[in-house]
Amino acid sequence: MLPEDNTLPKNHYEAKKILCPVGMEYQKIHACPNNCILYRHEYAELRNCPTCGVSRYKVNSNDCGEDATTYKDRPSKVCWYLPVIPRFKRLFANAEDAKNLTWHADGRIKDGLLHHPDDSPQWKTIDHLYPEFSQDPRNLRVGLASDGMNPFGNLSCNHSSWPVLLIIYNLSPWLCIKRKYIMMSMMIAGPRQPRNDIDVYHAPLIEDLRKLWVEGVDVYDGNAHETFKLRALIFCTINDFPAYGNLSGYSVKGHHACPICEKDTSYIQLKHGKKTVYTRHRRFLKPFHPYRRMKKAFNGISEIDSAPIPLLGVEVLDRVNNITVIYGKTQKKDGFANKIWKKRSIFFYLPYWCNLHVRHCLDVMHVEKNVCDILVGTLLNIKGKTKDDLKCRQDLAEMGIRQQLHPVSKGLRTYLPPACHTMSTSEKKSFCHCLKNLKVPQGYSSNIKSLVSVTEMKLVGLKSHDCHVLMQQLLSVAIRGILPDKVRVAIT
Repeated sequence: MLPEDNTLPKNHYEAKKILCPVGMEYQKIHACPNNCILYRHEYAELRNCPTCGVSRYKVNSNDCGEDATTYKDRPSKVCWYLPVIPRFKRLFANAEDAKNLTWHADGRIKDGLLHHPDDSPQWKTIDHLYPEFSQDPRNLRVGLASDGMNPFGNLSCNHSSWPVLLIIYNLSPWLCIKRKYIMMSMMIAGPRQPRNDIDVYHAPLIEDLRKLWVEGVDVYDGNAHETFKLRALIFCTINDFPAYGNLSGYSVKGHHACPICEKDTSYIQLKHGKKTVYTRHRRFLKPFHPYRRMKKAFNGISEIDSAPIPLLGVEVLDRVNNITVIYGKTQKKDGFANKIWKKRSIFFYLPYWCNLHVRHCLDVMHVEKNVCDILVGTLLNIKGKTKDDLKCRQDLAEMGIRQQLHPVSKGLRTYLPPACHTMSTSEKKSFCHCLKNLKVPQGYSSNIKSLVSVTEMKLVGLKSHDCHVLMQQLLSVAIRGILPDKVRVAIT
Protein backbone atom coordinates (compact mmCIF):
# COMPACT_ATOMS: atom_id res chain seq x y z
CA MET A 1 0.00 0.00 0.00
CA LEU A 2 2.89 2.41 0.80
CA PRO A 3 5.91 3.35 -1.34
CA GLU A 4 9.07 1.32 -0.79
CA ASP A 5 11.09 4.29 0.48
CA ASN A 6 8.60 5.24 3.21
CA THR A 7 9.93 5.69 6.76
CA LEU A 8 6.85 4.53 8.66
CA PRO A 9 7.44 1.71 11.16
CA LYS A 10 6.53 -1.71 9.79
CA ASN A 11 4.68 -2.97 12.84
CA HIS A 12 3.37 -1.95 16.25
CA TYR A 13 6.50 -3.06 18.06
CA GLU A 14 8.71 -0.86 15.87
CA ALA A 15 6.40 2.09 16.48
CA LYS A 16 6.66 1.62 20.25
CA LYS A 17 10.46 1.52 20.01
CA ILE A 18 10.33 4.99 18.44
CA LEU A 19 7.75 6.52 20.78
CA CYS A 20 8.92 5.23 24.15
CA PRO A 21 12.35 6.95 24.20
CA VAL A 22 10.77 10.38 23.62
CA GLY A 23 8.53 10.02 26.66
CA MET A 24 5.21 9.08 25.09
CA GLU A 25 4.87 5.81 26.92
CA TYR A 26 2.10 5.05 29.35
CA GLN A 27 2.09 3.07 32.59
CA LYS A 28 -0.31 0.16 32.92
CA ILE A 29 -0.94 -0.21 36.64
CA HIS A 30 -2.74 -3.19 38.14
CA ALA A 31 -5.44 -2.35 40.65
CA CYS A 32 -7.33 -4.27 43.27
CA PRO A 33 -10.78 -5.28 41.91
CA ASN A 34 -12.28 -3.74 45.06
CA ASN A 35 -10.43 -0.41 44.58
CA CYS A 36 -8.33 -0.91 47.72
CA ILE A 37 -4.83 -0.25 46.32
CA LEU A 38 -2.74 0.13 43.19
CA TYR A 39 -0.02 -2.48 42.76
CA ARG A 40 2.92 -0.07 42.71
CA HIS A 41 5.82 0.89 44.97
CA GLU A 42 5.80 -1.48 47.96
CA TYR A 43 2.81 -3.44 46.55
CA ALA A 44 4.29 -4.00 43.08
CA GLU A 45 5.25 -7.67 43.58
CA LEU A 46 2.21 -8.78 45.57
CA ARG A 47 -0.30 -11.15 44.00
CA ASN A 48 -3.08 -10.59 46.54
CA CYS A 49 -4.49 -7.37 47.96
CA PRO A 50 -3.19 -6.81 51.54
CA THR A 51 -6.49 -5.13 52.47
CA CYS A 52 -9.20 -7.48 51.18
CA GLY A 53 -7.14 -10.53 50.13
CA VAL A 54 -8.54 -10.68 46.57
CA SER A 55 -6.13 -11.80 43.87
CA ARG A 56 -4.91 -9.19 41.43
CA TYR A 57 -5.31 -11.69 38.57
CA LYS A 58 -8.39 -13.27 37.06
CA VAL A 59 -9.45 -16.78 37.95
CA ASN A 60 -7.47 -19.68 36.46
CA SER A 61 -8.65 -22.40 34.10
CA ASN A 62 -9.74 -24.74 36.91
CA ASP A 63 -12.41 -22.25 37.97
CA CYS A 64 -13.74 -21.15 34.61
CA GLY A 65 -13.17 -24.21 32.42
CA GLU A 66 -11.15 -22.31 29.81
CA ASP A 67 -7.68 -22.77 28.42
CA ALA A 68 -4.95 -22.23 31.01
CA THR A 69 -3.24 -19.59 28.87
CA THR A 70 -6.40 -17.50 28.59
CA TYR A 71 -6.31 -16.05 32.08
CA LYS A 72 -2.67 -16.58 33.01
CA ASP A 73 -1.42 -13.42 34.75
CA ARG A 74 -4.17 -11.30 33.23
CA PRO A 75 -4.95 -8.42 35.64
CA SER A 76 -8.45 -8.32 37.03
CA LYS A 77 -8.51 -4.50 36.95
CA VAL A 78 -6.09 -1.91 35.58
CA CYS A 79 -5.73 1.82 35.07
CA TRP A 80 -3.54 3.58 32.56
CA TYR A 81 -1.43 6.56 33.59
CA LEU A 82 0.21 8.85 31.06
CA PRO A 83 3.00 10.79 32.88
CA VAL A 84 2.46 14.52 32.55
CA ILE A 85 6.05 15.73 33.07
CA PRO A 86 7.41 14.36 29.74
CA ARG A 87 4.42 15.86 27.94
CA PHE A 88 5.02 19.29 29.47
CA LYS A 89 8.66 19.02 28.37
CA ARG A 90 7.65 18.24 24.79
CA LEU A 91 5.24 21.17 24.82
CA PHE A 92 7.96 23.65 25.79
CA ALA A 93 10.44 22.11 23.34
CA ASN A 94 8.29 23.46 20.50
CA ALA A 95 9.05 27.18 20.05
CA GLU A 96 5.51 28.10 18.96
CA ASP A 97 3.88 26.22 21.83
CA ALA A 98 6.35 27.69 24.33
CA LYS A 99 5.40 31.16 23.13
CA ASN A 100 1.69 30.39 23.42
CA LEU A 101 2.13 29.22 27.02
CA THR A 102 3.04 32.80 28.07
CA TRP A 103 0.03 34.36 26.30
CA HIS A 104 -1.73 35.11 29.58
CA ALA A 105 1.07 37.52 30.53
CA ASP A 106 2.19 38.88 27.16
CA GLY A 107 -0.53 38.59 24.56
CA ARG A 108 -3.81 39.84 25.98
CA ILE A 109 -5.60 43.08 26.82
CA LYS A 110 -5.98 43.87 30.52
CA ASP A 111 -9.00 46.16 30.87
CA GLY A 112 -10.40 44.98 34.19
CA LEU A 113 -13.01 42.70 32.61
CA LEU A 114 -13.17 38.92 32.91
CA HIS A 115 -11.79 37.55 29.64
CA HIS A 116 -9.52 34.80 30.93
CA PRO A 117 -8.88 32.90 34.20
CA ASP A 118 -5.99 35.34 34.70
CA ASP A 119 -8.62 38.01 35.47
CA SER A 120 -10.26 35.93 38.21
CA PRO A 121 -9.76 36.54 41.95
CA GLN A 122 -8.38 33.00 42.31
CA TRP A 123 -5.51 33.73 39.91
CA LYS A 124 -4.69 36.98 41.73
CA THR A 125 -4.81 35.19 45.10
CA ILE A 126 -2.21 32.69 43.87
CA ASP A 127 -0.04 35.57 42.63
CA HIS A 128 -0.25 37.17 46.07
CA LEU A 129 0.39 34.01 48.10
CA TYR A 130 3.14 32.59 45.89
CA PRO A 131 5.06 35.50 44.29
CA GLU A 132 7.99 33.23 43.32
CA PHE A 133 5.62 31.02 41.36
CA SER A 134 3.93 33.93 39.60
CA GLN A 135 7.16 35.70 38.63
CA ASP A 136 7.78 33.29 35.77
CA PRO A 137 4.77 33.31 33.39
CA ARG A 138 5.85 29.90 32.04
CA ASN A 139 4.78 28.16 35.26
CA LEU A 140 1.61 26.24 34.47
CA ARG A 141 -1.85 26.44 36.00
CA VAL A 142 -4.03 23.55 34.91
CA GLY A 143 -7.63 22.53 35.40
CA LEU A 144 -8.50 18.90 36.13
CA ALA A 145 -11.69 17.51 34.59
CA SER A 146 -13.02 14.00 35.17
CA ASP A 147 -16.30 12.20 34.72
CA GLY A 148 -17.57 8.69 34.22
CA MET A 149 -18.91 7.55 30.88
CA ASN A 150 -20.02 4.42 29.06
CA PRO A 151 -17.78 4.07 26.00
CA PHE A 152 -20.20 1.70 24.30
CA GLY A 153 -23.40 2.59 22.50
CA ASN A 154 -25.30 -0.12 24.36
CA LEU A 155 -26.07 1.48 27.71
CA SER A 156 -26.94 -1.89 29.23
CA CYS A 157 -23.26 -2.88 29.04
CA ASN A 158 -21.81 -3.03 32.55
CA HIS A 159 -18.71 -0.88 32.09
CA SER A 160 -17.45 2.48 33.31
CA SER A 161 -14.56 4.59 32.03
CA TRP A 162 -13.21 7.62 33.89
CA PRO A 163 -10.85 9.76 31.81
CA VAL A 164 -8.88 12.36 33.79
CA LEU A 165 -8.08 15.38 31.62
CA LEU A 166 -5.78 18.36 32.20
CA ILE A 167 -6.54 21.75 30.63
CA ILE A 168 -3.74 24.33 30.50
CA TYR A 169 -5.04 27.79 31.45
CA ASN A 170 -1.84 29.61 30.44
CA LEU A 171 -3.03 29.34 26.85
CA SER A 172 -5.50 31.65 25.18
CA PRO A 173 -9.19 30.70 25.50
CA TRP A 174 -9.34 29.57 21.86
CA LEU A 175 -6.36 27.21 22.28
CA CYS A 176 -6.81 25.71 25.76
CA ILE A 177 -9.92 23.80 24.66
CA LYS A 178 -8.32 22.39 21.50
CA ARG A 179 -7.72 18.65 21.39
CA LYS A 180 -3.98 19.17 20.90
CA TYR A 181 -3.59 20.92 24.25
CA ILE A 182 -6.00 18.84 26.36
CA MET A 183 -3.97 16.09 28.02
CA MET A 184 -5.57 12.84 29.08
CA SER A 185 -3.41 11.96 32.05
CA MET A 186 -5.29 8.86 33.23
CA MET A 187 -7.94 6.36 32.21
CA ILE A 188 -9.72 4.42 34.95
CA ALA A 189 -11.69 1.52 33.47
CA GLY A 190 -13.71 -1.22 35.08
CA PRO A 191 -17.15 -2.74 35.47
CA ARG A 192 -18.07 -0.28 38.23
CA GLN A 193 -17.42 3.37 39.05
CA PRO A 194 -14.63 4.05 41.55
CA ARG A 195 -16.82 6.53 43.51
CA ASN A 196 -15.05 7.74 46.69
CA ASP A 197 -12.17 5.33 46.04
CA ILE A 198 -11.10 7.41 43.04
CA ASP A 199 -8.28 8.85 45.18
CA VAL A 200 -6.53 5.48 44.94
CA TYR A 201 -6.18 5.95 41.18
CA HIS A 202 -5.22 9.63 41.40
CA ALA A 203 -2.10 8.83 43.45
CA PRO A 204 0.40 8.68 40.50
CA LEU A 205 -0.87 11.98 39.10
CA ILE A 206 -0.78 13.71 42.49
CA GLU A 207 2.81 12.52 43.02
CA ASP A 208 3.90 14.11 39.73
CA LEU A 209 2.00 17.32 40.47
CA ARG A 210 3.51 17.51 43.95
CA LYS A 211 6.97 17.12 42.44
CA LEU A 212 6.20 19.86 39.93
CA TRP A 213 5.24 22.18 42.78
CA VAL A 214 7.81 21.36 45.46
CA GLU A 215 10.94 20.61 43.46
CA GLY A 216 10.18 21.73 39.94
CA VAL A 217 11.53 20.12 36.77
CA ASP A 218 14.29 21.33 34.45
CA VAL A 219 12.67 22.04 31.07
CA TYR A 220 14.14 23.45 27.87
CA ASP A 221 12.28 26.46 26.45
CA GLY A 222 12.37 26.25 22.65
CA ASN A 223 11.27 29.88 22.32
CA ALA A 224 13.76 31.51 24.70
CA HIS A 225 16.46 28.87 23.98
CA GLU A 226 17.20 28.30 27.66
CA THR A 227 16.54 25.79 30.42
CA PHE A 228 14.35 26.84 33.34
CA LYS A 229 12.75 25.28 36.39
CA LEU A 230 9.12 24.45 35.53
CA ARG A 231 6.49 24.39 38.28
CA ALA A 232 2.77 23.69 38.00
CA LEU A 233 -0.37 23.67 40.12
CA ILE A 234 -3.99 22.57 39.79
CA PHE A 235 -6.07 25.71 39.45
CA CYS A 236 -9.40 23.92 40.09
CA THR A 237 -11.32 20.76 39.23
CA ILE A 238 -14.32 20.73 36.87
CA ASN A 239 -16.98 18.05 37.36
CA ASP A 240 -20.65 17.35 37.56
CA PHE A 241 -22.21 17.25 41.02
CA PRO A 242 -21.79 13.51 41.82
CA ALA A 243 -18.13 13.62 40.76
CA TYR A 244 -17.77 16.80 42.85
CA GLY A 245 -18.58 14.69 45.89
CA ASN A 246 -16.15 11.93 44.87
CA LEU A 247 -13.23 14.34 44.50
CA SER A 248 -13.94 16.64 47.45
CA GLY A 249 -15.00 13.97 49.95
CA TYR A 250 -18.30 15.71 50.71
CA SER A 251 -21.60 13.84 50.71
CA VAL A 252 -23.67 15.48 47.96
CA LYS A 253 -26.80 13.44 48.70
CA GLY A 254 -29.43 13.73 51.40
CA HIS A 255 -30.58 16.64 53.52
CA HIS A 256 -27.20 18.40 53.72
CA ALA A 257 -26.19 18.10 50.08
CA CYS A 258 -24.94 21.67 49.64
CA PRO A 259 -21.15 21.88 50.22
CA ILE A 260 -21.47 25.65 50.84
CA CYS A 261 -24.30 25.60 53.41
CA GLU A 262 -23.34 22.25 55.01
CA LYS A 263 -25.60 21.66 58.03
CA ASP A 264 -27.40 24.98 57.40
CA THR A 265 -28.81 23.62 54.12
CA SER A 266 -32.53 24.44 54.03
CA TYR A 267 -34.52 21.44 52.81
CA ILE A 268 -38.08 20.11 52.73
CA GLN A 269 -39.06 16.47 52.40
CA LEU A 270 -42.09 16.41 50.10
CA LYS A 271 -44.94 14.25 51.30
CA HIS A 272 -46.46 13.41 47.91
CA GLY A 273 -43.51 13.79 45.54
CA LYS A 274 -41.24 11.79 47.90
CA LYS A 275 -38.30 14.04 47.05
CA THR A 276 -35.97 16.29 48.97
CA VAL A 277 -36.12 19.88 47.73
CA TYR A 278 -33.80 22.70 48.75
CA THR A 279 -35.27 26.10 49.53
CA ARG A 280 -34.45 29.63 50.74
CA HIS A 281 -32.27 30.54 47.78
CA ARG A 282 -33.25 34.19 48.30
CA ARG A 283 -30.53 34.27 50.95
CA PHE A 284 -28.01 34.62 48.15
CA LEU A 285 -29.59 37.82 46.78
CA LYS A 286 -28.48 41.32 47.70
CA PRO A 287 -29.68 42.55 51.13
CA PHE A 288 -32.43 44.86 49.78
CA HIS A 289 -33.48 42.89 46.71
CA PRO A 290 -37.30 43.17 46.20
CA TYR A 291 -37.66 39.36 46.00
CA ARG A 292 -36.67 39.11 49.67
CA ARG A 293 -39.88 40.88 50.74
CA MET A 294 -42.22 38.83 48.52
CA LYS A 295 -44.22 36.23 50.43
CA LYS A 296 -46.96 34.83 48.20
CA ALA A 297 -44.65 34.31 45.23
CA PHE A 298 -42.31 32.13 47.31
CA ASN A 299 -42.73 30.17 50.55
CA GLY A 300 -45.07 32.52 52.37
CA ILE A 301 -42.46 34.34 54.47
CA SER A 302 -39.94 37.11 53.93
CA GLU A 303 -36.24 36.29 53.77
CA ILE A 304 -33.98 38.30 56.07
CA ASP A 305 -31.00 35.97 56.52
CA SER A 306 -27.75 36.53 54.69
CA ALA A 307 -26.01 33.99 52.49
CA PRO A 308 -23.71 31.46 54.19
CA ILE A 309 -19.99 32.07 53.76
CA PRO A 310 -18.16 29.34 51.81
CA LEU A 311 -15.62 27.38 53.82
CA LEU A 312 -11.97 28.21 53.33
CA GLY A 313 -9.64 25.39 52.39
CA VAL A 314 -8.03 25.53 55.84
CA GLU A 315 -11.46 25.09 57.47
CA VAL A 316 -12.25 22.11 55.27
CA LEU A 317 -8.89 20.57 56.14
CA ASP A 318 -9.68 20.95 59.86
CA ARG A 319 -12.94 19.06 59.35
CA VAL A 320 -11.42 16.14 57.42
CA ASN A 321 -7.93 15.94 58.91
CA ASN A 322 -8.86 13.38 61.55
CA ILE A 323 -10.99 11.17 59.30
CA THR A 324 -9.50 7.71 58.83
CA VAL A 325 -9.78 6.96 55.13
CA ILE A 326 -10.58 3.33 54.29
CA TYR A 327 -10.55 2.52 50.59
CA GLY A 328 -12.24 -0.48 49.01
CA LYS A 329 -15.88 -1.45 48.66
CA THR A 330 -15.54 -4.46 50.98
CA GLN A 331 -14.44 -2.40 53.98
CA LYS A 332 -16.97 -1.46 56.65
CA LYS A 333 -17.79 2.23 56.57
CA ASP A 334 -20.70 2.34 58.98
CA GLY A 335 -19.02 5.07 61.00
CA PHE A 336 -19.42 7.50 58.08
CA ALA A 337 -23.14 6.89 57.56
CA ASN A 338 -24.27 10.13 59.23
CA LYS A 339 -21.26 12.29 58.39
CA ILE A 340 -21.31 14.84 55.60
CA TRP A 341 -17.52 14.66 55.13
CA LYS A 342 -16.54 11.14 54.07
CA LYS A 343 -12.79 11.40 53.56
CA ARG A 344 -9.73 13.60 53.38
CA SER A 345 -9.32 14.31 49.68
CA ILE A 346 -6.01 13.29 48.13
CA PHE A 347 -5.73 16.82 46.71
CA PHE A 348 -4.83 18.05 50.20
CA TYR A 349 -1.46 16.34 49.72
CA LEU A 350 -0.70 19.26 47.40
CA PRO A 351 0.76 22.00 49.69
CA TYR A 352 -1.19 24.83 48.06
CA TRP A 353 -4.61 23.13 47.93
CA CYS A 354 -5.92 24.44 51.25
CA ASN A 355 -5.06 28.02 50.22
CA LEU A 356 -7.24 28.00 47.11
CA HIS A 357 -10.60 29.74 47.58
CA VAL A 358 -12.30 27.81 44.74
CA ARG A 359 -11.13 24.22 44.59
CA HIS A 360 -14.01 22.44 42.83
CA CYS A 361 -16.25 23.83 40.07
CA LEU A 362 -19.44 22.56 38.47
CA ASP A 363 -19.36 22.31 34.70
CA VAL A 364 -21.89 24.33 32.73
CA MET A 365 -22.86 21.50 30.39
CA HIS A 366 -24.72 19.34 32.94
CA VAL A 367 -26.44 22.32 34.59
CA GLU A 368 -27.58 23.71 31.25
CA LYS A 369 -28.89 20.35 30.00
CA ASN A 370 -30.80 19.67 33.22
CA VAL A 371 -32.44 23.11 33.19
CA CYS A 372 -33.31 22.78 29.48
CA ASP A 373 -34.90 19.33 29.90
CA ILE A 374 -36.98 20.52 32.86
CA LEU A 375 -38.03 23.75 31.14
CA VAL A 376 -39.08 22.11 27.85
CA GLY A 377 -40.72 19.20 29.69
CA THR A 378 -42.78 21.57 31.85
CA LEU A 379 -43.80 23.89 29.00
CA LEU A 380 -44.95 21.03 26.79
CA ASN A 381 -46.26 19.01 29.77
CA ILE A 382 -44.31 15.92 28.68
CA LYS A 383 -45.24 12.94 30.82
CA GLY A 384 -42.41 11.95 33.15
CA LYS A 385 -40.44 15.16 32.51
CA THR A 386 -42.80 17.90 33.64
CA LYS A 387 -42.38 19.40 37.08
CA ASP A 388 -46.02 20.52 37.23
CA ASP A 389 -48.09 17.39 37.88
CA LEU A 390 -50.66 16.28 40.43
CA LYS A 391 -48.13 15.38 43.11
CA CYS A 392 -46.46 18.79 42.81
CA ARG A 393 -49.83 20.54 43.18
CA GLN A 394 -50.65 18.39 46.21
CA ASP A 395 -47.34 19.37 47.80
CA LEU A 396 -48.18 23.04 47.24
CA ALA A 397 -51.45 22.50 49.10
CA GLU A 398 -49.56 20.68 51.88
CA MET A 399 -47.16 23.62 52.23
CA GLY A 400 -50.03 26.15 52.13
CA ILE A 401 -48.68 28.31 49.31
CA ARG A 402 -49.91 29.25 45.81
CA GLN A 403 -53.59 28.73 46.63
CA GLN A 404 -54.60 29.49 43.02
CA LEU A 405 -52.73 26.34 41.88
CA HIS A 406 -54.15 23.87 44.41
CA PRO A 407 -55.89 20.84 42.83
CA VAL A 408 -59.69 20.93 42.84
CA SER A 409 -61.72 17.72 43.26
CA LYS A 410 -64.78 17.46 41.02
CA GLY A 411 -66.48 14.16 41.72
CA LEU A 412 -64.21 11.31 40.71
CA ARG A 413 -61.85 13.64 38.82
CA THR A 414 -59.25 16.09 40.02
CA TYR A 415 -58.89 19.39 38.17
CA LEU A 416 -55.54 21.21 38.02
CA PRO A 417 -55.97 24.98 37.51
CA PRO A 418 -53.77 26.28 34.68
CA ALA A 419 -50.54 28.02 35.66
CA CYS A 420 -49.13 31.12 33.99
CA HIS A 421 -46.88 28.93 31.81
CA THR A 422 -49.55 26.40 30.80
CA MET A 423 -49.96 26.20 27.01
CA SER A 424 -52.98 25.00 25.10
CA THR A 425 -52.77 22.23 22.51
CA SER A 426 -52.65 24.75 19.65
CA GLU A 427 -49.86 26.69 21.39
CA LYS A 428 -47.85 23.52 21.92
CA LYS A 429 -48.20 22.64 18.24
CA SER A 430 -47.18 26.17 17.29
CA PHE A 431 -44.11 25.80 19.53
CA CYS A 432 -43.18 22.46 17.90
CA HIS A 433 -43.85 23.75 14.36
CA CYS A 434 -41.50 26.69 15.00
CA LEU A 435 -38.65 24.33 15.91
CA LYS A 436 -39.63 21.84 13.18
CA ASN A 437 -39.26 24.46 10.44
CA LEU A 438 -35.94 25.84 11.65
CA LYS A 439 -32.96 25.69 9.32
CA VAL A 440 -29.54 26.26 10.86
CA PRO A 441 -26.02 26.35 9.38
CA GLN A 442 -24.04 23.13 9.23
CA GLY A 443 -22.17 22.54 12.48
CA TYR A 444 -24.42 24.90 14.44
CA SER A 445 -26.33 22.02 16.03
CA SER A 446 -27.77 18.66 15.10
CA ASN A 447 -30.78 18.55 12.78
CA ILE A 448 -33.37 20.14 15.07
CA LYS A 449 -36.35 19.03 12.97
CA SER A 450 -35.45 15.38 13.61
CA LEU A 451 -35.75 15.97 17.36
CA VAL A 452 -39.27 17.44 17.25
CA SER A 453 -42.42 15.30 17.25
CA VAL A 454 -45.38 17.54 16.33
CA THR A 455 -48.00 14.81 16.70
CA GLU A 456 -46.84 13.85 20.20
CA MET A 457 -45.91 17.48 21.02
CA LYS A 458 -42.52 16.76 22.55
CA LEU A 459 -38.79 16.94 21.93
CA VAL A 460 -36.84 13.68 21.99
CA GLY A 461 -33.15 12.79 21.91
CA LEU A 462 -31.72 16.16 22.93
CA LYS A 463 -27.94 16.07 23.29
CA SER A 464 -25.91 18.46 25.45
CA HIS A 465 -25.03 20.75 22.54
CA ASP A 466 -28.66 20.83 21.35
CA CYS A 467 -29.71 21.97 24.84
CA HIS A 468 -27.01 24.64 24.70
CA VAL A 469 -28.33 26.00 21.40
CA LEU A 470 -31.93 25.88 22.63
CA MET A 471 -31.16 27.68 25.88
CA GLN A 472 -28.99 30.34 24.26
CA GLN A 473 -31.08 31.28 21.20
CA LEU A 474 -33.80 29.00 19.86
CA LEU A 475 -36.09 28.73 22.89
CA SER A 476 -36.68 32.49 23.09
CA VAL A 477 -37.70 32.42 19.39
CA ALA A 478 -40.07 29.47 19.83
CA ILE A 479 -42.01 30.97 22.78
CA ARG A 480 -42.26 34.45 21.23
CA GLY A 481 -45.93 35.30 20.70
CA ILE A 482 -47.15 32.21 22.59
CA LEU A 483 -46.61 32.84 26.30
CA PRO A 484 -47.55 35.98 28.28
CA ASP A 485 -44.95 38.73 28.29
CA LYS A 486 -43.90 38.27 31.93
CA VAL A 487 -43.36 34.54 31.51
CA ARG A 488 -41.59 34.96 28.19
CA VAL A 489 -39.26 37.65 29.53
CA ALA A 490 -38.45 35.59 32.63
CA ILE A 491 -37.55 32.50 30.54
CA THR A 492 -35.56 34.55 28.03
